[in-house]
Amino acid sequence: MAKTLATGTIQAVAKTYGASVAMSAITNSTAGGEAVATLAPAHGCIVGDYIEIKSGWGKLDGQIHRVKTVATNDVTLEGFDTNNTTNYPAATGAGSIRRITAWTNLSQVKSLGSSGGDQQYADVTAIDDVVERKIPTVRSAITADYEVFDDPSLAWYADVQKASDASTPYGIRYSFPNGSKLVASAYWSLLKVPMITKNEALTSKISVSFDASPMRYTA
Repeated sequence: MAKTLATGTIQAVAKTYGASVAMSAITNSTAGGEAVATLAPAHGCIVGDYIEIKSGWGKLDGQIHRVKTVATNDVTLEGFDTNNTTNYPAATGAGSIRRITAWTNLSQVKSLGSSGGDQQYADVTAIDDVVERKIPTVRSAITADYEVFDDPSLAWYADVQKASDASTPYGIRYSFPNGSKLVASAYWSLLKVPMITKNEALTSKISVSFDASPMRYTA
């Protein structure tokens, strides 16, 4: 059993993206295997890249994945198991990808809280049941709130502002002290007016709402 202190965790916002590239197919992996996406030539992906994916598979659409291997136009998505054809129907996952070409680390983060992701249930209790029955439906939206020391001159401020103004998802990445990563695509909102408390430093707030389920990587 391992425990990781939060101290030293680094958050980042996607700064720039490459052009959209067609994804003509994506495989159903073998059990425990990894999906392979077939991209258009000159896709530019290299090992270690993070890519935003638009897909006919609802569970994949909007996610950010890391490139594990590249063989010409075939790109393996690290740790992404698509063996379940109920969740990932065969031959229906095509779409497009965009490379995240640069990230900007956030600094002066005072605190970070997250909420959501809880499983929701539908009540299917019949009148003759003596025990209540519920079946899983969707999960609640995941949100994160940052309190940051206010300074518009910081390098990340303009990038977060751009993401906030865009009203479209931008990548978010957590780098934890144990080397693991969490990545997702999310809607960003930056509070421009600082919070003012007597005898305390000015702070501001960043709110982030995840557009799709995050991916976790152990290193």
